[in-house]
Amino acid sequence: MTLVVGIIAKDGIVFTSDTRMTSDITSNDEVKKIFRLNDHSAIGMAGDGTLGIHFIELISEQLTFEHGIVSLVEQIREKGKNKFEEYFSHLLPEKRPSLVFLVAGYTKKQEPKIYQLNSRDNFVPRQSTTGFDSIGVPYFADYLLTRFYEKDITISNAQILGAFCIMETETQAHGVGPKINIASFSQTRNYSELKPLEINEIKSRCAALHILNKNKFYPEEITEDLPPPKQ
Repeated sequence: MTLVVGIIAKDGIVFTSDTRMTSDITSNDEVKKIFRLNDHSAIGMAGDGTLGIHFIELISEQLTFEHGIVSLVEQIREKGKNKFEEYFSHLLPEKRPSLVFLVAGYTKKQEPKIYQLNSRDNFVPRQSTTGFDSIGVPYFADYLLTRFYEKDITISNAQILGAFCIMETETQAHGVGPKINIASFSQTRNYSELKPLEINEIKSRCAALHILNKNKFYPEEITEDLPPPKQ
């Protein structure tokens, strides 16, 4: 299982992901799922991880970026469709491996955009209209993002929110986890990934948020901001 989360902040774009890949016979907890495309765009993947990594490596040097994210996702759509036809023409579409991409960057007018492309519908780009998107096991993340996301969120808080989505999902979907990767970029700041110590600090803050939310249901443990129980 996989979870990749993309969030548009007021000062940039944040991608977070887990690192686990599982199969019927093995698992790997060190899989990279978010990648730099250029200094101001990124891609995340879910589905067939080994195929996805190969695909990203294959196309990354063939992409052009001067026309912005709209042109970029069209290039990825075309290359994805063509490669799947080349690799899997012997299989019906529903029998082919599943591969989903989350792609983010800026338009020529410097507007941030996030798109989802799915091999099951020929990588047709679908633009997020909410300011966020997630792929893999999105159910808990979509709820949390809908609940907590605001358009004026900063990069630093979007990093926390993205990590929080992954940690909360891990408690319910054990194929997600255990480590987290976090990357961010903007129109003026180049793509960069947080170091392990920085991620551990964010995870500690997320753990505290989880405990606080849970304790709100138990007035005997924490009472501030709650009215006294009725007698």
